[in-house]
Amino acid sequence: MVPTKDPQTILTSIFNYRSFRSKQKAIIENVLANRDTLAILPTGAGKSLCFQIPALMFEGLTIVVSPLIALMKDQVDGLRRRGIHGVAYLNSALQEATKERIYALLKRSRLKILYVAPETFIDNKLMSILRESNISLIAIDEVHCISVWGHNFRPDYLRLGRVIKALHNPPVLGLTATATEKVQEDIQKQLGIRCDVFKDSFDRKNLLFSVIQLESENEKRKLLIRFLEQLEGSAIIYVNFTRTAEELAKFLTENGLNARYYHGQIEDKKERGNIQNEFISGKTRIAVATNAFGMGIDKEDIRAIIHYNLPKSIENYYQEVGRAGRDGKEAYCILLYSKLDEIRLRKLIQYSTPSMKQVRAVMGLLERGIGNVLYVNEKRIAGELKLSEVLMRIILYQLERMNAIKTYFRVFRHAAVTVRMAEQEPSEVQVYTPEMKKILDDAYFKANKWLDLELLSGSTGISVSRLNNILRDMRNAGLIELVERDFCTPVRVYPAIKNIDLLELQETFWRLEESSMDKIDRVVEYVISGECKRKFILNYFGEAHDGRCNACSICNPQLRELAVS
Repeated sequence: MVPTKDPQTILTSIFNYRSFRSKQKAIIENVLANRDTLAILPTGAGKSLCFQIPALMFEGLTIVVSPLIALMKDQVDGLRRRGIHGVAYLNSALQEATKERIYALLKRSRLKILYVAPETFIDNKLMSILRESNISLIAIDEVHCISVWGHNFRPDYLRLGRVIKALHNPPVLGLTATATEKVQEDIQKQLGIRCDVFKDSFDRKNLLFSVIQLESENEKRKLLIRFLEQLEGSAIIYVNFTRTAEELAKFLTENGLNARYYHGQIEDKKERGNIQNEFISGKTRIAVATNAFGMGIDKEDIRAIIHYNLPKSIENYYQEVGRAGRDGKEAYCILLYSKLDEIRLRKLIQYSTPSMKQVRAVMGLLERGIGNVLYVNEKRIAGELKLSEVLMRIILYQLERMNAIKTYFRVFRHAAVTVRMAEQEPSEVQVYTPEMKKILDDAYFKANKWLDLELLSGSTGISVSRLNNILRDMRNAGLIELVERDFCTPVRVYPAIKNIDLLELQETFWRLEESSMDKIDRVVEYVISGECKRKFILNYFGEAHDGRCNACSICNPQLRELAVS
């Protein structure tokens, strides 16, 4: 793949950089020594090189876990443009035929780097291939997502500790832009490893911090118009609610500004992608968005990040403002605070905490399956109980931690199947495996187009997870047409579930709520504090600063009044 085993030569000849940035070389050397590593580097500090260069030097495969489909594609395309072709990515958006081609490359050891979304590890077939692969490194981007005490927690990350063990404990590199000491400890606990920790300075000297306290929505809108009319360049405006994003984007457009909204409730993935691409290309100057927008945005010339509503944590805030000024030029980071925003945010946190009644309802559903395997559709059950899917999955995680249940890789439980080759020539019969023939000859299978795989399993004696793989193999061989429905997590329920203290389980969510409220307290403290804003942020992340930056609304009065001058 590369003509040298020297990191500096690879940096220069393949990536066209003359020298490493701060901490990059030390992190790469630690990874090359096969040590578990946690790298905490600010946004724009070049985290990807910390695993890409070792990946090109290792003999085996490097797996890169990333929650961002767009970023996977960008990085794979970028590596291919540099002449590195043994790279690919897997995620839920790919067609099965594409996945099969990647599986074939894995089996033949033709890949050096495989990017995967965390939910991809639900695939039994992928895991069976990876267990037989020579894995040199697992790199986990946005690794803070594994901690329920951090920001942007994602339940799919909780599976990664089990994945690491299943793949025979290869070295791990975790990467994040923001992690407090508590989150650093929790990351290592959840992954089941101890890491050498490398932490670069969080101080981005080109970022100008302003906090402006206002009483009404009308004041905020007027200030926003004045500032954006003066601003040269693009901006992201962060809000807490989808409705706010839509209404504010409409208001800005009506006032002659080029703005579009973005939030996670936009169902059309293509539309979401177009909005993001138009912002990156400069066709759209202002993006009004919830925090669903931004991860993976690689745009160097963002001149302002404006928080129209109070951010949920200092971690969220600093990760989001870190998207400004990546070209090294000055950029504004403006937080507009009103007491009403704080009240609304706290109510949102309280509303998201499951009640004892909701927890009892989940437990009641599970207790019906004691001694058996239940197929749990988390999304559907969460909707029926008016509970967020994330919290539903946290309940399952906590119950598994308490040895009351065991979860398995996700499966589809219903399917529509159409046999494409009804009559076979004698020479073609051999394409069928014995299990395939058993399914095709089954009376239940023959009598139904829409199949309940639990019933098919009972009829054939083949497990549901195995049926998933066989039906997919039959589709890939062109033998059937297959439509997959009702994706569920198989859950084996143990008798111990009856001994679970519901109060102990509920206290987990109360602690999470308390932690979220504490994070809001710190953001409010940041707003009202009379000390240097840069000093406050750096101290929060354990970094010292003398408090004289001349680049915040405490140290520089012009930044306090920048929008009304």
